[in-house]
Amino acid sequence: MAKVTVTAFIEEELKDDLKALADKERRSMSQMIAVLIERAIEAAKEAGEIPSETTK
Repeated sequence: MAKVTVTAFIEEELKDDLKALADKERRSMSQMIAVLIERAIEAAKEAGEIPSETTK
């Protein structure tokens, strides 16, 4: 799957927390953001909030 660039604006405190979490997991902030988005999307699919691949 091709990677795309997404720009988001967040509060500095949130960025600091994100950096701390990324450091703890030995990830870049970009990698950490991708992991968190993947987790949120999977949870939304499991909750039926958005269609999963099998229900499209």
